[in-house]
Amino acid sequence: MIRRDLVVLSLVALAARVLAAALVGYPPYTDPAYYFMTGQQLAAGHGFTAPALWSFLEVGGHLPASPVLPVPSNGHWMPLTEILAAAGITLFGGLLGAWHAAQVPFILLSAALVPFTYVIGWELWQSRTVALGGAVLVLLAGPFLVLYPQVNNIAVFGAAGAGAVWCAIRAVPTARPAPWLVASGALAGVATLTRVDGLLVLVAPVTAWFVRGAAGRSWAPLLGGLAAFLAVLAPWLVRDLVVFGSAFPSAGGHTLLITTYNEQFSIGGDPSPASYLAWGLPAIVGSKLAAWGELTGRVAVLLGGIFVLPFLYGLWTGWRRRELAPFLTYFVAVFLAMGLVFTFHAPRGAFYHSAAAWLPFAAPLAVASLAPAATAAGRWWRFLARPATHRFLLVAGLTGSVVLSVAGSAVLLAQWQASHDRLQLAADFLESRHATGDRVLAYDPAALHALSGNPGVAPPFDPFPVIGRVVDAYQLRWVVVTLASGETRDPLGLWDGASATDIQGNHPAFLPQQPVFEAPGVRVFEVR
Repeated sequence: MIRRDLVVLSLVALAARVLAAALVGYPPYTDPAYYFMTGQQLAAGHGFTAPALWSFLEVGGHLPASPVLPVPSNGHWMPLTEILAAAGITLFGGLLGAWHAAQVPFILLSAALVPFTYVIGWELWQSRTVALGGAVLVLLAGPFLVLYPQVNNIAVFGAAGAGAVWCAIRAVPTARPAPWLVASGALAGVATLTRVDGLLVLVAPVTAWFVRGAAGRSWAPLLGGLAAFLAVLAPWLVRDLVVFGSAFPSAGGHTLLITTYNEQFSIGGDPSPASYLAWGLPAIVGSKLAAWGELTGRVAVLLGGIFVLPFLYGLWTGWRRRELAPFLTYFVAVFLAMGLVFTFHAPRGAFYHSAAAWLPFAAPLAVASLAPAATAAGRWWRFLARPATHRFLLVAGLTGSVVLSVAGSAVLLAQWQASHDRLQLAADFLESRHATGDRVLAYDPAALHALSGNPGVAPPFDPFPVIGRVVDAYQLRWVVVTLASGETRDPLGLWDGASATDIQGNHPAFLPQQPVFEAPGVRVFEVR
């Protein structure tokens, strides 16, 4: 029975991921565009280089003294996603084309998370219902239905992070924890090579070591796990030290000491502890509370809606089981750190990107906790304590998760297609002018590079004189302005050309009055 379930789930998951990947024949937003671009560079033998500057975070958050393109890549993001994309392109590019070939590793990894969730559900709760229900939730996972197989870090981080947590859980009851803690540490290192917040995954093996009790708390297994973590991560840290002079070149004020999301993309400001504290305690505390509120909503979306309530109940009661401690501690650490440290990044996507590491445990926990949570609530409404009600809630919840996931994914696909179509029009114009070698200012230069090959730079979120210095420094010839769905004007106001006015009353001297190309949602200006 279990083997048959695993075979069926694997085939269904693989089919779902292949279909979702086939629906998107282009990098749908900035992250996949950057990973795909860098993966192409690796596959072509150019090393870690980026011909398009997705933001100035890539070069330290300021205008370099000697602006050049291409630049060393991964000054902000970690490298494993690009390495896997390059492997896909190298192996399957001739058969599938570069983009779909790059998707292959992410299709396989995200599909594998579904039967893996079934295994977790069976091992921890010995219930086929829990295992199947959890696997279905991970198969869908709200917008992950279409996000998982794209060239992004979600599936990679999920596979490595969830593997690390599972190994930590296995280390708790065993008489020989060392192999499991070493494996957990090594996989935490792999997760960190995918996202910097993989550092938090180390909470799981440390927790496993701690909850084993004094009798089983030899330091050797824990130190072995930490050594494995460092061994996996060390080569990349050395590369960053050599190339950028820092093991984590993008950490600091431009990412952590900001008061709005777009402030991290400014090169005219210099976020500091003093400027952050000057924002005021009420604003600081309010931003953290608002972030945690939004993250609770994200958890609900990923768990299919109503399952968030039994998950919260299971999160509260699960501490009675020692073996669940590595997962519970990791989830709490991620949730708190995302709101406290990555206050503006987390609601905009950082929390989603890290969620795949805890979701294979949260989903079966939510299913397993549905009946106990409803029974507990039955003290006030007896209807909820009935077994028939529990079965109804399970079926209704899983049905609702299907509707929520399909509807949310459809909206996401429509938004991606609209953005792609607008950028494609700009790329077609540049090709018609034989200008694909010219440097371009664009909101998503990596996505434009995938379409036209133009090297490019993203505008900093600063007043027009600062943007003008970027245009001059990189000798940009074209400015491509695309509007997001529902926008009538872009965030910086470049849509209005020379008549635009920034918050300081400046006009963009580098823009003409009229675009040389215009279509619904897109304008292209030639720099004057």
